[in-house]
Amino acid sequence: LVTHGSKTICDIPTYKSVLDISEEIDIAIILVPVKYVENVVEECIQKEVKGIIIVSAGFGEIDEKGKELEKKIALKCKKAGIRVMGPNCVGIINTDIGLNASFIQMPPKGHISTISQSGSFGCACFYEMELQNLGISKFVNLGNKIDVSFNDILPFLLEDENTEIIAIYMEEILEGRKFLESIKRVNQKKPVVILKGGKTKKGREAASSHTGSITTNYKLLKTAIKQSGVLLCENISEFIIALKSYSFIPIPKGSKLGVLTNSGGTSVLFSDNAEMFGLDFATISEELKNRISPYLYSLVKLINPLDMIAGARETQYYAITKSFLEDDDIDIVVGCCVIPPFLGMKSIEHYRGMIRAWDESHRKKPLIPLMLFSEGFDDLIIYANENNAPIFFTPFEAAYAANVLVRRYRNEL
Repeated sequence: LVTHGSKTICDIPTYKSVLDISEEIDIAIILVPVKYVENVVEECIQKEVKGIIIVSAGFGEIDEKGKELEKKIALKCKKAGIRVMGPNCVGIINTDIGLNASFIQMPPKGHISTISQSGSFGCACFYEMELQNLGISKFVNLGNKIDVSFNDILPFLLEDENTEIIAIYMEEILEGRKFLESIKRVNQKKPVVILKGGKTKKGREAASSHTGSITTNYKLLKTAIKQSGVLLCENISEFIIALKSYSFIPIPKGSKLGVLTNSGGTSVLFSDNAEMFGLDFATISEELKNRISPYLYSLVKLINPLDMIAGARETQYYAITKSFLEDDDIDIVVGCCVIPPFLGMKSIEHYRGMIRAWDESHRKKPLIPLMLFSEGFDDLIIYANENNAPIFFTPFEAAYAANVLVRRYRNEL
């Protein structure tokens, strides 16, 4: 710790200058007012620090004077062979080694690595991801990107054995062609999910004042990313759904959906969303009809979506899910469930039946559980987390998850 204030902070001795420290320094994290940053950087160069993270704000995101200061610092560090992250960033996190070189909370450990231009957005995502039982491997907040950029981090994450999924929040692209080539190459091995800020005029103005970004024409960028095969999300909800889908569910070996439900309305809403994404429904074969009919009420029509009507219980959900998972004509199983309070049931019963069938199949085929809110939902979420299984809460979420998985399957062909 280097400060001109207290001699100790939390019982840790402090120094008045980086140059007073006898040990070698791997990373210097600078959190001083902008007018002092250049002097601190010069001390870091003299100390031969290996890397610098500039948390301080007030640079190019503010005015031209700030941009000139960024250029001066970047040039000095480049000549010294020191890489710089920031300024105007919160830092980096590596949960695999317990490193939190930032001022935000340590997220739960997992296999998603995030590169973000916004620190607060990353922080907010951590809270939501924890609720969804998702974990982080690496987190990098690039800030104003005067040196280290997306194109530096992506090759590292491609080779990182603890990173399975890469999530990107960006407001601008520098070296656009190189970036598109990088995400295409990475996406062939690991799913890449992108959320773009600054799509509208007001959004672009906000991005400029946020990180000093000059945002790209969104329509052109969207076309280019689509051609690369990478998933570009339109909003935060899609972003989280995609990460959840890739984290819990295997990639299908085809694109045909098999849908079971105890609510006709839910299956109608899911079907509307599925058609919006161009998803296909499997035809229930005579063999499958013969297999599932003993478990169903005589009122049930043996069509897809399969409405088992409101009286369906855990045993029906288990048996039909198991049959759908074992059927060669169905590539993705979607299990919809609504529990009206007058039935005296709880969602966890039906969910438990589906997950038991999924586990018995060794989770080789995708299962997308759509559970609309009902009594006992807290217990359901606890059960899902304990069993490392997903829940999707609306027909749109479930359909978008299926869309994400089918797109990934088609990209891998």
